[in-house]
Amino acid sequence: MPAVSDLEIIFEHHIWATRTLIEHCQTLTPEQLALSMPGTYGAIVPTITHIIAEDQRLLERLTGERAEVSVTEDDTFTLEELLAVWNRQAERWRKVLAQGETLDVTLPARDPWPAVTGARPLVLLEAIQHGNDHRTHVCSVLGANGLPIEFLCGWAFWRSTGRVTPADSLPA
Repeated sequence: MPAVSDLEIIFEHHIWATRTLIEHCQTLTPEQLALSMPGTYGAIVPTITHIIAEDQRLLERLTGERAEVSVTEDDTFTLEELLAVWNRQAERWRKVLAQGETLDVTLPARDPWPAVTGARPLVLLEAIQHGNDHRTHVCSVLGANGLPIEFLCGWAFWRSTGRVTPADSLPA
């Protein structure tokens, strides 16, 4: 397995967790997808749409390039369409991360925020925090309604990569 930076692993988790959540939600009925609860973004598909839309905006801030298929919160996409967009977006993240710290980003002032030079780490941090926050919203909606929840934690991700060997297969 080639050497991967900690930041790349963190983003691989971000990519995996969103993809895994979308795939899990594809097993739900339309009525289940429409569920919501107070304190969350809203229903499941609009929340996933928001995750992807904000992720695209953050990528655009880093690269200046718009996504091939633009997603906004006003759009209506199926989970299958969102998954296809997300898979393309994953490749965009990998390309950005491959540039390392050579990518210099300045964010213009935007009320209420001041202009920020050297903002690459800020934008990357926002992508991770935002994705975690709203994936948790979806899982909260599922759990509050007695539906199965997909475990999106670091341990589940690590196991999915083959880096963890189940204890019963370890030599004695």
